[in-house]
Amino acid sequence: MISKIVVPNLGATGTDVTLVAWLVKLGDYVKAGAPLFSVATDKAEVEVEAFRDGYVREILAQPGATVELGAEVAIMSDSVEERLPTAVLRSPSATVDRQASKPKNQGNQKGIDSSHRRDPLPSRSIESSHDRISVGMLIEMFRQMVLIRRFEDHLHQLFLQGLVPGTLHQCQGQEAVAVGVCANLRRDDVIFSTHRPVGHFLAKGSSAHSIAAEIWGRATGCAGGKGGQMHLVDASAGAMPSNAIVGANIPIATGAALGFKLRGLDRVAVSFFGDGTTNIGAFHEGINLASIKDAPVVFVCENNLYAASTHVSLTMRISDIAERAKAYGIPGQSVDGMNIIAVFYSMAEAVSRARRGEGPTLLEFKTYRYAGHSRGDPGGYRLRDEVQRWRESDPILRARNLLLKEYQQEEFTLEDIERACQKEVEAAVKFAQASPDPTAESCFGPVYAERGRT
Repeated sequence: MISKIVVPNLGATGTDVTLVAWLVKLGDYVKAGAPLFSVATDKAEVEVEAFRDGYVREILAQPGATVELGAEVAIMSDSVEERLPTAVLRSPSATVDRQASKPKNQGNQKGIDSSHRRDPLPSRSIESSHDRISVGMLIEMFRQMVLIRRFEDHLHQLFLQGLVPGTLHQCQGQEAVAVGVCANLRRDDVIFSTHRPVGHFLAKGSSAHSIAAEIWGRATGCAGGKGGQMHLVDASAGAMPSNAIVGANIPIATGAALGFKLRGLDRVAVSFFGDGTTNIGAFHEGINLASIKDAPVVFVCENNLYAASTHVSLTMRISDIAERAKAYGIPGQSVDGMNIIAVFYSMAEAVSRARRGEGPTLLEFKTYRYAGHSRGDPGGYRLRDEVQRWRESDPILRARNLLLKEYQQEEFTLEDIERACQKEVEAAVKFAQASPDPTAESCFGPVYAERGRT
């Protein structure tokens, strides 16, 4: 099969970029996810990865060339014998600078001394002191994690082909947090997410079809095509509008929780945020208010070690963010966020406390995102062996092994789940691509509440 390699939308402000260097040679066999070439946008230099396995057959743009987003820059095929289209054969082959083929930036961001880093790798044990979770519940949580991973991976592949509008902020590696937290929530409980919301929304029960359609900006999207990937919303599932402003959802979640309390409801609000959020004012103000009012809210910190590209050790002295709960007189717990069992039970305790009227809890889940901050970020500030160490504690792999070894599930049962998830994802994307664009008139609503409605 012949495939065109294009320059994906890397979040650049302009419409074109500069091709800096090729990181492969003509005839090289590359694996999906391997870096192919680097480009300079108006924001940063970025490595573009291969979306499939194959041989590099033709290189259509030279280093130093200005190329438009979406432009074809290379051709790949399954074998070196496959006949290329006539139009490609007429294109002059580029010669690749061997020096440019060397992998770029295998180490840390310039100026960072790795000896200062505190990388708390998760425990490899998945046992829990609680009663053993039911096999049915663990299978369902496994299914949800697989669905999130397949959805994000499929979007990544399409992004590299230039088929996804805009950029993406992905959560591969963090699935256990989303699923373990939301497994403890009722549909009328509410979550408030971030610029990385897809996993949270799928775990809370939102449709993959409506999320995909929103990413494509279609009228059938969960926000009518107006929000895009960072601004999802599904009130029917208790997934409130996700907020791309760092930390902005913490006071909002607190307000929702206070509303539940004032109305005498036993509903719970959850605020998701990252480690970088814990150093801004909204974090302290929102948690302090929730504490003094005993608001039924759970604050969920996904500590993936990096606020965009800044390592957590450069922004705080403490090892556990959960320690900050002491300043507000509420419980705080630091948990292995790669362990679905540990996430589930720590959240169960926090939710029970909130429903009893005993106030908020701060949960810190130590996890890891395998991708960069966004799809325009190659993550060169991280050591490759750091990423590999965390991948060895992959939450889906650990849950899979637990089901096979401790729960005596059959391999084919889990494979059936994985195939079903892949089909669901592919169907969702096809639905999105076939859906209509929003009409011009739709931009005027909903802006104001309808008269007589509250």
